[in-house]
Amino acid sequence: MHPLIITNNPNLGSTARVLRQWLSHGDGSPMVGCVATPAQGELSQWLISQGIPCHITPMPKPSKKWPLPGMWHAWRLASWAKQQGVNIIHCNEHDVYPFALMVKRLLNLPIVCHVRFRISRPFCHWAFGSSSRQPDALLWTSRQQQLDCAEAVHGIIPLEKQHIITLGVDLNQLGDVQALRKQERASRGISDDKIVLTAACALRPIKNLDHFVDLVAELAHDDERIIGQIAGGVPKGFEKYRDELVDRITLTGLGNRLRWLGHVEPIEPLMASTDIFISTSEYETFGNSVCEAMACSVPVVGYEGGSVQEVVSNAGRIVKTGDRKALAIAVKELVDHGAERKELGTAGRQRVADTFSPAASLRKLRAIYANILGGSEMQTNKLRSNKRWAA
Repeated sequence: MHPLIITNNPNLGSTARVLRQWLSHGDGSPMVGCVATPAQGELSQWLISQGIPCHITPMPKPSKKWPLPGMWHAWRLASWAKQQGVNIIHCNEHDVYPFALMVKRLLNLPIVCHVRFRISRPFCHWAFGSSSRQPDALLWTSRQQQLDCAEAVHGIIPLEKQHIITLGVDLNQLGDVQALRKQERASRGISDDKIVLTAACALRPIKNLDHFVDLVAELAHDDERIIGQIAGGVPKGFEKYRDELVDRITLTGLGNRLRWLGHVEPIEPLMASTDIFISTSEYETFGNSVCEAMACSVPVVGYEGGSVQEVVSNAGRIVKTGDRKALAIAVKELVDHGAERKELGTAGRQRVADTFSPAASLRKLRAIYANILGGSEMQTNKLRSNKRWAA
């Protein structure tokens, strides 16, 4: 199998994290693929360093008024992909699926689409609403996401074409978590007696980071041990929200005890240095930062937040979304009970090992590819055809 992976993420975080693990090692046999990204960035640099073919394309959406840019970039990508000998297209985020469809039609290859957010009925009609636009497989990141989108895809995408491919963290790549913790805290002057509360996500209103700021302010004014930190970049268009959040942090009067750190990569040292990870998100289709915290043996307290409750299960403390009082009580209990923090941290890491392994998700993805391609004979024929075309 040799997929063309089309992603709108130029960075190494978020949707690129498990993708990078699939491409670099997977289950001992890395996915042999090539990748299209929208811009030069951390991901393209990493791909080049690993010898993985990478193509930069702006991925314009199809336009009836001005179709040429989309057609031109789709043709360029298709020509490059045929030279790489691809035999299946993997759209890594559903919002670039319309562009990926143009590439599919030029290559005449099957396509799978990974849905990253909660999608609407109008979007499904627009993106998948005819037999020519329907993907060969639709991938979800969690059971809860699939349930939440069931009405949107009903009658459009057959259930047999829907699959759950979770994200995850390779524990073997983390290294010594305790060593990471000591190094990170020492480098930032955080003593062992401090209790570090962390939130990590892009700065968007749906993440409810004001809830996190208020929570830290409430606990820290009564407990000198408390330190709060937010890690996350600012998506384009959300600069105003960033400014409002920074003002809110300043008004707490906590100074360096509550800070926004900006985009942090790699995130693992910061997670390992954390005592309690907090998710105040209104909705997540998976919650990769939650999984990363659990992988680093950090207990999680959070809102149900769509799929957050599914990822955490019994390995953390989950309260009703928006219930600030319950959130504060749950966090305060863990602040005061170190043994319980350790117990939940151990349970969280074990849950990642058992349930959210990139190797396991890659095996499942390969099985989906194989089923679509119809076995090794069809794969070989497609590869030979592509190589003849490229020649």
